[in-house]
Amino acid sequence: MATSVRTRRAGLGLAVVCSAHFLIGADGLSVATALPNLQRDLHAAPIDAQWVLSGYGLTFGSSLLLAGRLGDLYGHRRVLGYGMALFAAASLLAGFAPALAFLIVARGLQGFGAAAAVPAALALIAGLYPPGPRRARAMSLLAGMATVGTMSGLIIGGVITDLLGWRWVFLLLAVPAVVAAGAAPIVLDEARPARRPQLDAPGAVLICTGVMAALFGLTTLNQPGAVRPAVSFGAGAILLIAFYRWEKRTPAPLIRFDILRVRSLRGASFGIGVNALAATSVVYVGSLYLQNALGYSPMRSALGIIPIDVLGFVVALIGAPLAQRSPRLVLAGCFALTTASLLWLARVPVPARYLTDVFPPLLVLGASLTVVFIVATNQAVSEVGDDEKGLASGIFETSNHLMGGAIGVAVYASAFSAFSPGSGAPGGYRAAFLTAACLVVLLALLSLSQSRNRPAEPATRQPAGD
Repeated sequence: MATSVRTRRAGLGLAVVCSAHFLIGADGLSVATALPNLQRDLHAAPIDAQWVLSGYGLTFGSSLLLAGRLGDLYGHRRVLGYGMALFAAASLLAGFAPALAFLIVARGLQGFGAAAAVPAALALIAGLYPPGPRRARAMSLLAGMATVGTMSGLIIGGVITDLLGWRWVFLLLAVPAVVAAGAAPIVLDEARPARRPQLDAPGAVLICTGVMAALFGLTTLNQPGAVRPAVSFGAGAILLIAFYRWEKRTPAPLIRFDILRVRSLRGASFGIGVNALAATSVVYVGSLYLQNALGYSPMRSALGIIPIDVLGFVVALIGAPLAQRSPRLVLAGCFALTTASLLWLARVPVPARYLTDVFPPLLVLGASLTVVFIVATNQAVSEVGDDEKGLASGIFETSNHLMGGAIGVAVYASAFSAFSPGSGAPGGYRAAFLTAACLVVLLALLSLSQSRNRPAEPATRQPAGD
């Protein structure tokens, strides 16, 4: 009876964690779909309206490491609950925003809330299930819900904006966030630390502002003028160096840098970076190709990319056993398929036939990217002690969102602009997809060099190194 109760409680906890991932996955594309309407209603210039997306990305990407560590120090369940509560409150503020500036601030608060929830979710799954088939199935379900969230975001944003208006995109997102925040303390267990450690406040400020400055530089890289990105990158470098020096001499550091010596964490972080770069190239460059070169409408373009998510969800439901096999072998096969698919897309003709030129590589990507996600997520926390699983999750998720949302978009936009004399010319699309393939090969080699031949054994203490 006790085992049945624990199993049922773990299932409810997994449902809460997966719903948080679904919500955060759905948020990005649903807001992107609503962006033209809110820009028009708020009388905003395009260069200003894009900060509705960029502001969220800045706060989200710069807070993942800190949020993961806060979960280790004060409890992952608590951080997840507070994160979802903040996300819900910020969603309501965004829905009632009277002006663009107010909306951008609300989106920044949403980013902080999402950053608190994402690494906590991964660490909580590692705590709910011991290493083995059940954890692998839970990680697969997490991958599936993230995929469904992303896939649903395109549809949710389009349908709600058309029927109710863009404000309801934010207002309706608040509902599941409130449910997740309320359910977390009821269905999730948490092993509290024996004593509450002291938070390294200077380190927290330095790491958040340093990463935010670097991300701001990437965000403004393609805007006119080189002064702003240069200043941002310089400020980011100075702050991150100051953070490193501070952490080395403070008695209670925020981050123990020895964790970066854990092979499975390094391999998983490079592996998820491969996924992020490949997926971003399809969503960003693929959308431009379908709309500008083939003349698709925004909604038809979104539907044209959805097959990658549909197959990804199916693979997530049946792909859990792959996490128990040799990570290096599985990852090598998936990286090869991802690279081949990007090279296929790099030969895109104009005009093209969707079913023969675009659809097949999207299907292959849907399978390969999902399997990498399952294997990499399982590996990220497998060799890390219980008191650092949040930090490991933060490093893993930072790699994911930094590679895709920041670096990927900036690099592909530059490649596209350099080789495309016109929006319908194929040169820019080919250059961007070739760039994506090269980046994938580079990170794939780094990931494989760190991945073990066999699934990693669970950590029983803090690892001292390899």
